[in-house]
Amino acid sequence: MIDILAKGLGYVMYGCSWLLGNNYVLALLLFALAMQILLSPFGIKQQKNMIKQAHLRPKEMAIRKKYAGRNDRATMQKMQNEIMQLQQDAGYSPLAGCLPMIFQLILIFPIYQVAIRPLEFIVHLSHDACNKILEFANGLGAGIDAKGSSAQVQLASWLSNNRGVVEGANLTTTVNDEVINVSQMVKDLDFIPDVTLFGYDLGVTPWDSFGKPYWWLIFIPLLNLGLMYLSQFLSRKLQYQSTIQEQANNQMNSMKIMMLVMPLMTMFITFKFASAIGIYWIFRTILSMLQQFILYKAMPYPQFTEEDYKRAEMELKGKKSPKVPENYVAGDRPIRSLHHIDDDE
Repeated sequence: MIDILAKGLGYVMYGCSWLLGNNYVLALLLFALAMQILLSPFGIKQQKNMIKQAHLRPKEMAIRKKYAGRNDRATMQKMQNEIMQLQQDAGYSPLAGCLPMIFQLILIFPIYQVAIRPLEFIVHLSHDACNKILEFANGLGAGIDAKGSSAQVQLASWLSNNRGVVEGANLTTTVNDEVINVSQMVKDLDFIPDVTLFGYDLGVTPWDSFGKPYWWLIFIPLLNLGLMYLSQFLSRKLQYQSTIQEQANNQMNSMKIMMLVMPLMTMFITFKFASAIGIYWIFRTILSMLQQFILYKAMPYPQFTEEDYKRAEMELKGKKSPKVPENYVAGDRPIRSLHHIDDDE
């Protein structure tokens, strides 16, 4: 399934490369932008769902205040049931926020396959042909790790500089008892991605750049580390969190550990991947943060006043709430004048 989706996305990447003169890095930027636009409806859906949840905050806080000071299990269960009933009556479903995330996770795998296997999904060489070229390249001293996650990116870089050698080598491979001329396949290619930036080969890993002219590649994983921390910080600031989520985040040390460990893991992975892959992750992280900020500004969460919370408490007690303008929605705008708000009390 991942390969089927990756083949379709590979044509998108092919179009990006064609538009940008076969520059793999710029194509990755355009591809990342295209994927962000493709996934944006899921982000919008998730933002709408969080806004719906945010509108329930005054009533949720009123329910919590009703049971404040009682921590026995039965009371806590009753309070949670009332909050769940409140959400259900308002048409809010926690699962509605999970579905967009699931779809995005499903698409992430084929997207990264396109990025790390350009010869298969962009150039459309067969897997066996890639392995044959890789074997031939290593025979000439290319030194590409055949089991490495970025082997095809490195091979694409090598092939773009040694295409004539492969075309004249008469390489063949056998698939299902059928002999395939790999050298002819290379001759028939429209293009091979140019995996360079400022004349430097981005097929190499930052790990291998120490002490070499392209030592600056080590800044790619370091930039990924910084952007991941920034992304997590923005997520906590810009995403709505219910009282339950806020309490869980404050109490769960595992959550804090994950926020530290995940960026470090990303940095380590990008050290071992081809530099072009690290650059793609940088593009994706920046575009994701940009989308999150735009949605936060375009679809803001409601802001509540003390009167909104007091009104929710009075409604929960079954008392008559103060008069408010017609079509007023809590959190949309403040009440400028509230007469006799404390009369019932």
